[in-house]
Amino acid sequence: MGLLNSDKLLDLLVRQRLLTIKQQKFVLRNKEIQREKLIKQFGKGREAASMKSDKDFPDMVDILVSMKLEVRGRTTRILTEEVIMRAVSRALEIPFKSLDPLELDIEIVTKTIPRNFAISNQILPFEIRNGILQVVTCHPDNKTALEGIEQANQIEVRPYLSTRTDIKKILAEFFGFQESITAAETQFTAPGQGSTVDIGNLEQYVKLTATGKISSTDQHIKAAVNHLFNYALEQRASDIHVEPKRRFCLIRFRIDGVLHTIYKLPKAVHAAITSRIKALARMDIAEKRRPQDGRIKIGQEDGKEAELRVSTVPVAFGEKTVMRILDPEVIFQDLDGLGFSKRDRVVFNSFMTAPHGIVLVTGPTGSGKSTTLYSTLKKIATPEINLVTIEDPVEMVYEEFNQISVQPLIDVTFSTILRNILRQDPDVIMIGEIRDLDTASYAVQAALTGHLVFSTLHTNDAVSTIVRLQDLGLEPFLIGSTMLGALAQRLVRTICPHCKAPYEVDIPDLAKMGFPVSGQGVMELYRGKGCKECRKTGYLGRMGVFEIFPMSDKIKKMVTDNATDAELRKIAIREGMTTLNEDAWQKVRNGLTTVEEALRVTGKM
Repeated sequence: MGLLNSDKLLDLLVRQRLLTIKQQKFVLRNKEIQREKLIKQFGKGREAASMKSDKDFPDMVDILVSMKLEVRGRTTRILTEEVIMRAVSRALEIPFKSLDPLELDIEIVTKTIPRNFAISNQILPFEIRNGILQVVTCHPDNKTALEGIEQANQIEVRPYLSTRTDIKKILAEFFGFQESITAAETQFTAPGQGSTVDIGNLEQYVKLTATGKISSTDQHIKAAVNHLFNYALEQRASDIHVEPKRRFCLIRFRIDGVLHTIYKLPKAVHAAITSRIKALARMDIAEKRRPQDGRIKIGQEDGKEAELRVSTVPVAFGEKTVMRILDPEVIFQDLDGLGFSKRDRVVFNSFMTAPHGIVLVTGPTGSGKSTTLYSTLKKIATPEINLVTIEDPVEMVYEEFNQISVQPLIDVTFSTILRNILRQDPDVIMIGEIRDLDTASYAVQAALTGHLVFSTLHTNDAVSTIVRLQDLGLEPFLIGSTMLGALAQRLVRTICPHCKAPYEVDIPDLAKMGFPVSGQGVMELYRGKGCKECRKTGYLGRMGVFEIFPMSDKIKKMVTDNATDAELRKIAIREGMTTLNEDAWQKVRNGLTTVEEALRVTGKM
């Protein structure tokens, strides 16, 4: 198979100090042992002779990767497939390309060269730039295939190197998805065929197959939608957007709080994809003029499950569908991993272990309130207590909670449920949101009768919850006697650990941005350079920024005496409260996030 399957590769790695002579001999010895095992397995004679040829044995790269050899240097690391291919790239002066599926154009990948040719030669076209077709391969000496592409397309080809694992995975996913979409487009644009497909009686529970197993023989729309679900879970997306435009259908994923365009699909398949999703979510397929809500539970091949909360609204060019992905591994987390400082964790723990009172979590949509509440409830849920939630809608079905869904159409609201909930002998009550005086009054009544109540409120910070409750009509003495405290939060993207690097910033520049620094000189902070793991963004994952406001005896008295928001904040800070801005700055100083992220979520310091 050329260079990568010969002893020249080992020599190349030794020259670049990625292998020692001792390791090289160990690899060769291991290769011979494998060869002997295969010969013994397949017998002698003609079969054994064929097995001895290099082309019938595992690629040398695969052998090296499977051995997990250590590369000694400034830091010890493992010899991975990417490290090997980058070494080959340097030696042959062929640029290396990190493949990010979110950056690839499915049209170029799937319609430039035939599927069988691409898969058999492990070649993936990814861009046409200045009239030159850019392709990646894992076989640097496969000149015949590259020349064939040039002749067939009448275009100059520029090769890049990448890992065989990434190339195989993307080819399987992209060609499988494209075949499903193309077949569906043909089906729904053929005369008289648009109305013959029955997608109204499909199961609600979706068992996903692996993305590499999509084939054109599947029900095409079902396969395409399954692929979208799989792909979103794989890419750690929190939301899937299916947006109709004038001439196409746009698929976007929200990853770490930022939307990425994934696919531009033919407009002909939009209605079928939307109908499939609505059918799974038990929504009315025929109703296209009114917003609808539903949910889907999906099971993956590895046994894991996730839930999708589905929302459709009519827009200019059809129905837009947004699916919020509720992954149990994301929504139920260890509280110590959410981003609490040591002081805030102690204070919040005192809220959780209190016998009664009200705890309010505040923040805008998408700030992580649900994760904080669900993780808290899971922490305190035991067989000895009755934990009841009232939600609109139920975010994540969890059997240890007694969950009640608000249904306004039949007058099942937060306040009407709360009116009767005390007869259910609850110990802990979680109210999805306090929206009006009735709900707030019943929450206070529950707290006064010995129950621990958690809820959310829309305010900009924790201290403002007092003013907001007063605006709803609650008497100050009731607030002071029942509230344990409030927590405001935001989500910041965390620096990618794979490409994290220090840099220096002028202290006066930080002071101008509002950060609590003074003096001259420079300060060392951190940011991500951008790598394959973080898709060149420099960020991987998110964490919370918190402001926890406990109701001390002094603050309770001030609330009863109608103290202003500014007065309450001043005393709270004096008693040790860390503001959102201060917590964000501490995470910047500790190398967890960047200056830009701190400013993005909290505004100017």
